[in-house]
Amino acid sequence: MTRITTGNPMPAVFNDNTSRVSTASEVSRDTEVFLKYGTWENYLENQTFWWSNGMYILFGYDPADKETLHISTDFYYSHMYPEDVEQAQKIRQSWESFPGYYSWDFRIKDRQGNIKVLESNARMIRDANGVLVKVVGTTRDITDLRTYQRGLEAKIQELNRSNKELEEFAYIASHDLQEPLRKFNTFGERLQVKYSAVLEKDGNFYLDRMMAAAQVMRELIDNLLDYSRISGNNHEFSRVSLPRVIADVLSNLELQIEESNAVVEVEPLPEIEAIPLQMQQLFTNLISNAIKFSNNQPSPLIQIKAGRPQPEELLQWPLLSNMPVYKITVKDNGIGFDQEDAIRIFQIFQRLHGKAEYKGSGIGLSICKRILEVHNGVIYAESEPGKGASFIILIPEIR
Repeated sequence: MTRITTGNPMPAVFNDNTSRVSTASEVSRDTEVFLKYGTWENYLENQTFWWSNGMYILFGYDPADKETLHISTDFYYSHMYPEDVEQAQKIRQSWESFPGYYSWDFRIKDRQGNIKVLESNARMIRDANGVLVKVVGTTRDITDLRTYQRGLEAKIQELNRSNKELEEFAYIASHDLQEPLRKFNTFGERLQVKYSAVLEKDGNFYLDRMMAAAQVMRELIDNLLDYSRISGNNHEFSRVSLPRVIADVLSNLELQIEESNAVVEVEPLPEIEAIPLQMQQLFTNLISNAIKFSNNQPSPLIQIKAGRPQPEELLQWPLLSNMPVYKITVKDNGIGFDQEDAIRIFQIFQRLHGKAEYKGSGIGLSICKRILEVHNGVIYAESEPGKGASFIILIPEIR
């Protein structure tokens, strides 16, 4: 008793609770407005509705006018599109058969004439005898989400169309373009063998230029074919030993490595689930690139290492954050490039240097990027002019 009489008086406690309830109500109202949603209840015995303030706002009304509004099924239907009204009626007629909840989207025109797409998620409430007594739910404005989804679907359709055109081009390139180019090379070689003496100096110069241009065109067609064929649809993933892949790549590039006097240092590498041939192509392109842009150093150095990325390194790629990922780095001591060009170098046909300085079609790094996309990974570059470049690969350990 003493504690009651000497403690905080009841009015003070009551006022504090009232303040807290009021604050909680304001927070709830602000949250509904910010997140564009509302809650509601439909009492089936007398077919009455209760709406939170967020519901009135969704339909374009001021919550202060709630006393003058009669919320009913007809009120709902008056704002809905006719085809959605028909669907709403079917849903209501099927409530008794619903196991526990339902969700559906519908379109409305609010009081101001704004067209909105709403999503309702509802739960069925039954009494002790299993009789449905009310339905409670939340409704949110998903107009922006649906607009984004439609735009994304359109982009996917455009991408599929573009990929199909690329496949068609690959077919044309492999048959219609390569055959006349093959004849061009054949007759050009015959001219060089049989008539070089007749053509004299200028004629041979022009013929050499012509044959060189034909070779560039052949390499470009071959690279485009390689790019267009990279996908995961027609290849099987398997357990791939990256040390074995690098060993094969270095063996294939042995002559290029010897001619450039390059040193390739390879630290322990893991096994991953991947497409073997694409892994070989990936590292062939990266190592060849490093040798090509070595700036004619006496001994180009290429270092390949692997490890696990730090969690903060995956913040830019949320899809990789919940799976085992390896970070593989291919670093060289070549000419490097400005970091502002780090994205551009992975775009097809993008070159930072002229063809006279460094040969190539400008497709090699695009192929690397496409390979990583097939493997649900990413590749990016870090560099400074004159200080070499690092190409960083983030690739899932398992598919």
